[in-house]
Amino acid sequence: MTTIESTRLRPAHQLTPTSTPLSILDATVARFSPTGAIWIFNQPAKLDQKILIDNLRISFIETLSKFPQWAGQLQWAPVNPKGKHTERFNRPLIVYGTDADPGVEWTVIEHPLRPDEIVPTSEERASSTAGAWIGDNFNQSLFISSTPLALANLHDYTGLPGMQVQITLLQDGGYAIGIKLAHCLADAQALMVFVHLWAYNSKQKFGTQPESPPMGEPVFDPALLDSCAAGNIDSSEPDPDLVITARKLPLHRYSWWDTADEGYPQFLIPTTENSKPPPAEIDPKRVSPSEPAPWLSWDFSKPVRYTQLHFTGEELSKFQALALNTPGSRSDISRLDALLAHLWITIIRARGQKDSPRPVYMNLSLGARPRVSPALPDTFIGSPLFLTHVGGTASSAYQEKLGETSSRIRETMKGFTTDAVGAMLHDAAHEVSPQRLWQGFLGPEHTIVTSWLRLQLYEVDFVGRNKPRYVHAIMPKMDGCIQVMDSGVPDGGMDVALYLDGVAMGRLLDGDCS
Repeated sequence: MTTIESTRLRPAHQLTPTSTPLSILDATVARFSPTGAIWIFNQPAKLDQKILIDNLRISFIETLSKFPQWAGQLQWAPVNPKGKHTERFNRPLIVYGTDADPGVEWTVIEHPLRPDEIVPTSEERASSTAGAWIGDNFNQSLFISSTPLALANLHDYTGLPGMQVQITLLQDGGYAIGIKLAHCLADAQALMVFVHLWAYNSKQKFGTQPESPPMGEPVFDPALLDSCAAGNIDSSEPDPDLVITARKLPLHRYSWWDTADEGYPQFLIPTTENSKPPPAEIDPKRVSPSEPAPWLSWDFSKPVRYTQLHFTGEELSKFQALALNTPGSRSDISRLDALLAHLWITIIRARGQKDSPRPVYMNLSLGARPRVSPALPDTFIGSPLFLTHVGGTASSAYQEKLGETSSRIRETMKGFTTDAVGAMLHDAAHEVSPQRLWQGFLGPEHTIVTSWLRLQLYEVDFVGRNKPRYVHAIMPKMDGCIQVMDSGVPDGGMDVALYLDGVAMGRLLDGDCS
């Protein structure tokens, strides 16, 4: 592996120095793993790699001019105990348009692998045994930078970028593009607003006349989200009625701060300490209630495997029809609801939990854009998401019919009305430290699902007539992590990236899930 270029890129236009507090929900996801994806392409027809890199760089800088904050310095806002909600402890702030901006880390490397040595085509993956491609050998770290992002440990940020891009030149003219952002700057939807605009600008550089970017122009205004919170989020005390409403919602409140809990991983303690205000500034009466995290259930020493499952459009329609035809089921069950229900039941069986009285949960990542009033545009830039869940004992979830589980998933999602989300935002705005609570969990009693549907990841084309061979969502390789996206095969289907411990994955792939 050879490094060809390593630099920092900034917007093409001179900017006025700007300081923008990020949103309530941006603050809550600061501890999350970075948002990112990798696109792997075959060789564009008769294209010199130097021209490829030059055009990608020029069009990237042009695109970045509409996302100047991503080249700025992500940091914590100065704390003012009597200030607004954006001035409380560990509230993120982005400063940009200054000479001190760290810029976006831009790296170009050359790697001695061909695209076909890295991953099969979409068609080959979809047609593999039972639509399951074993991705254990895919090494995402080859295609993304190892430089820490700003606030990755909830402390360090000076000079560190909030965004990284790595171009990997492969043999036979193929290439890969890997992008990674601090999660509080962008969720997957915000990332794709950028990527589609970059691809549009890049194709113009190659003389292609592309259609308009599919997701439109970015809207960066974190205060828009905060204005949707109920009550007065700048008051010194939260509204007790709104707090009661918020805490009735199906939101886990696992506390990272309880480091004395049995089984708490020692390697997580330094970051946890960075999420705490100085001891003298912590008023125990203001620390909100939490629930014990089930650390003993999660064995970090177990190897985790990665498999991509392909479900055709026909299979998804059958799941949906089966769920809708279950007596007593909801009439608004979607294909995704039915797929998630199927996956959860299958995973419980693969984990051998048929007779377990222990509680199990499917944690669902939901976007706030359409759930606030007024609704935020699809191109709203930030990370306006949260985690809810459906749960029950493993034995009862195991025995549920597909329609019953699908209905519970749909009902849970529908429960997050604008009033409910407004109360949730109010409660979160008053939290002592936004990174104290985790609304999800992993390990054998949990799954966390994130949907990247309708984001058109396989429509990304930087050159013209060169769709990606493979798109990989950058995810932590941890037991119970699930990511869903539209498939690269034009059959109306979906691809599911599934991470499970080795024993459970083996049972799932062998069909031993009785």
